[in-house]
Amino acid sequence: MERERPLARQAIPSLCIALLLLCTFFTTTHSFVSTTAACNKKLRSHQPTTLSVHCVQNNNSTHVLTRRSSIITSSIAIASSCFFPQLPSSAADIDVVTITEQQSTAARASITIPLKYEPKLCAYTVSYVVGDTKFGAIVDTGSPFLVVPQTSCRPDYKWGCYRAEESQSSGLEPTYERFVGNEGMMEWREGKFSFANSIAMVSSFALLFPQSSSMVFGVVSESLLDGSGGLFLGLVKETNSWIRPSFLGQSDVGAFSVDLREREGFDKSLTLYGGSRQPQQKFSNPSYAIPLVRDLNKRFGDATIHYVGVASSLIVNGNNLATSSRRNKIYVIFDTGCTGMSISTSLFNERYSIARERRENNLWGNVELQFDTVSGGVASLNAKKPLTTTLDDRPWGKKLDGHLIVLGLAFLEGHEMTVDIDNDKIWFD
Repeated sequence: MERERPLARQAIPSLCIALLLLCTFFTTTHSFVSTTAACNKKLRSHQPTTLSVHCVQNNNSTHVLTRRSSIITSSIAIASSCFFPQLPSSAADIDVVTITEQQSTAARASITIPLKYEPKLCAYTVSYVVGDTKFGAIVDTGSPFLVVPQTSCRPDYKWGCYRAEESQSSGLEPTYERFVGNEGMMEWREGKFSFANSIAMVSSFALLFPQSSSMVFGVVSESLLDGSGGLFLGLVKETNSWIRPSFLGQSDVGAFSVDLREREGFDKSLTLYGGSRQPQQKFSNPSYAIPLVRDLNKRFGDATIHYVGVASSLIVNGNNLATSSRRNKIYVIFDTGCTGMSISTSLFNERYSIARERRENNLWGNVELQFDTVSGGVASLNAKKPLTTTLDDRPWGKKLDGHLIVLGLAFLEGHEMTVDIDNDKIWFD
């Protein structure tokens, strides 16, 4: 593998700044982090957080709903190679979802959906049906929405074929989105949703998704999908009230697991659990749970409730780079939609200076993050040579007291990650 090359910080594109200046009269502004997958072996550069604007058109006025912060871990140069595999256009072709119904109540229901790894995307994907059509998307624990692509259904398009006649208007105004130099409208529709058309899954699925006959979803314009973007199934459930409905916010799901362990006879999978179910019961030692915090939403302007832990320390190449204190914390977002690691620019620059002074060969050779557990123990996540990109130190407009890190698949691969949404805890098995 080619030696990793630290690169200089880049500025926010002037076009994005100009767009923000045009919206100075808007009444509400917020932002949240979403991520894009990328291949470590193919990338040669890092980019800072790029602000994107999320506006609603309403007659002659425009209201800002959110400034979405997109953490970019892919470059335009590889966009043409990162295509989703051909998907069947009919729900009749879909794989049957494995169902485990514990009891005939929503609290005990669970659904397990197999995941597929796509090497060209360097990501895990899931299939679902909206209306009568199958779509595919990257499983993303860093964004909130159910979306489909607005395409012309041309044969070479690999994400799925959206048909407006299979859904109806949601009554919500369209929003204007900007992602990494691409811009366009997001229409919000209502339609039937499922993970499969199997009769065997109806009882559990209906308990977890009582609104499945009329789920709100976004229709992503083709202009937004150009370049390095992609389609994501968002698993962030809670958001600020003015944000468009999240996927899991329209369900009774209270916890989920993303199982990326290599086990003979078992597929890697996504499991959704009913709201009152206590997922820690399935673990041999629940004391390893890491508390989740909501500081990014309550204190720093994040419009979504990301799954965020506080790392006690960040260790790089055997040396301690940063330590959390009462006033300066290391906030870590656990994000399956990211391939490597994104890190605050100030912390990246500090690491770069240390590496130059010590004449180290690898900027991010061996990376370890340690977390305090609910029982007072220590849990850690590790990665070797993770692709590392920079984040703005003010991702939501307010300067963070500490550092922000987004951990992707380089750290999560080989683990089962369980997020207990209702009880603000996370496990790694």
